[in-house]
Amino acid sequence: MAISIASEIFSPIIGVMYQVIDDPEEETIEPRAGFSVFPILIGALLAGVVFFVVWLASPGQPTTPGQTIDTPASRATYLTALKDSRPAFRRARLLDYQRAYPDTDRANAIQDQLDVINASEQRDWDSLTRVIYDVRAKLDDKQTALTSYEAKWDGSLMGGRGDELNTLRAAIDETIASEPLPDRALEVGKSPISDSIDSDVLAGARPKMAKLTPIAPPPPPVKPVEIKPVQVIVQPTIRRNASPNYPRSAKRKKVGAIVTLTMDIDAKGRVQTTEILAISAERYEKEFIKAAERAAMRTRFNPKTIDGVAVPTVGVKKRYIFRPN
Repeated sequence: MAISIASEIFSPIIGVMYQVIDDPEEETIEPRAGFSVFPILIGALLAGVVFFVVWLASPGQPTTPGQTIDTPASRATYLTALKDSRPAFRRARLLDYQRAYPDTDRANAIQDQLDVINASEQRDWDSLTRVIYDVRAKLDDKQTALTSYEAKWDGSLMGGRGDELNTLRAAIDETIASEPLPDRALEVGKSPISDSIDSDVLAGARPKMAKLTPIAPPPPPVKPVEIKPVQVIVQPTIRRNASPNYPRSAKRKKVGAIVTLTMDIDAKGRVQTTEILAISAERYEKEFIKAAERAAMRTRFNPKTIDGVAVPTVGVKKRYIFRPN
């Protein structure tokens, strides 16, 4: 394109030069003149004009269709995200970069890094839920595990588990309420000293000083109490969470909603049925309900186990919050 523009501009000039050279009336031998810089200046001027036209018509930096041009600001943002040693903050920065530059050529690399961070967070989450729902674990161990998880994976950041953390806190509160207080009452036992001995007689005195009393028969043997083994019950935990798709009409109108539902989970961790408990939305209730139910059906769980055996679970509650940007 640049060559065609340059040819259109300078074709008249070149034609004139050819006419001057081919004109037979000018073919006379002249005496050789002295050295002149005028042709050099004209050539340099023409070269500058050609360079300017080519540069003006150049399309710029070649990019792949649909991708943005990398800028110093985007590179600085990307490097800042990579240098953050805290995984939760690094994930939040990468998500911010992904949202600010959706067409970047680093999309695949960013997604790979997010997958690694999310896998690490999922392992920590699975370990936390096992401790919280383990009936044999101590209360201090449960609270320490929850504090350590929140310190590493801040729930207030993007990709956090705000509602699910509240569920675990509620489980800890139920554990505190269900633990009985220790019985500090003194055991009531039978005194070996007979009540028939006078108060002025010393215990353990010689037989001549103490009154003879019949020896009471030994008490009947106590039947041992049968202790039933305690079942180890582990509640279901999320193995793979599926985020709902925001309804387009509601997103365009910036309408938010909160949908609460219950799920019946089979022994393989798959959601069989869902039931809507409550929905709070100004408009598009049907669209929000459909999006929440589809996300719930795609969610996979680690099934509930009793003594290590997977069993179905009913009435597992989950809440989906739709926030407009």
